[in-house]
Amino acid sequence: MSLLTFRPIASSSAGNAYLVTDGHSRLLLEAGISFRRLQRALDYTAQGLDGCLITHEHRDHAGHIRPLLECGVPVYASPGTARALEPEGVRPFQLLQGRNVGPAFQIGSFTVVPFRTFHDAAEPVGYLIRGFDGEQLVFATDTVGLNYRFREVAIYALEANYDDETLARNRRMPEARKKRVRNSHMEIHRLCSYLEGLDLTGCRELWLLHLSDASGNENHFTDLAQRAAGPGVAVRCAEKG
Repeated sequence: MSLLTFRPIASSSAGNAYLVTDGHSRLLLEAGISFRRLQRALDYTAQGLDGCLITHEHRDHAGHIRPLLECGVPVYASPGTARALEPEGVRPFQLLQGRNVGPAFQIGSFTVVPFRTFHDAAEPVGYLIRGFDGEQLVFATDTVGLNYRFREVAIYALEANYDDETLARNRRMPEARKKRVRNSHMEIHRLCSYLEGLDLTGCRELWLLHLSDASGNENHFTDLAQRAAGPGVAVRCAEKG
């Protein structure tokens, strides 16, 4: 029986939070929802988290780290993200200059490997997370694309923000905002092209994250990603929460 689990708590531009467990430790990914809301989702056990990983400093991903720090939960981020965040106490992990993949570090029973992503933030990253039983999760959100080829990944949790044709037809959205979306977020067909180039042997779950309200369609995105990933992978969309 697999021990590694990924649970979306909230996934949208209004706030993001995800829980990873491996039967020994619990790890929060992002802190973009209120502590009260997080406590309710975790049955009032947030103070028992082994740590929290932040991908970048934007409010919908890191706007509520202070209560975690105050109750003793270690919060980790890249050096650039740590500098961009206001609260003191965020723990910067190492990212070597000129290297896209950082050295591994430990949080409880998890081994964490950060990797650089492409977003309009100080020093955004994604994470390869290995649980106690050796299963691996790749987590990447708010990134234009991914060039990494990871091996033996059981769970992928990746951004699928918008469809370019739908975005182009949106007359209510200013062109400047459309340009920002295209330059900082993952388009569904780009994600599918990435998936088609991966070896998904052993992958059992694919989570689609951070779907846009204006130019994202859960059923359509799920169908596209399922065709790209193949029948052996269970494709799910993370709800807004």
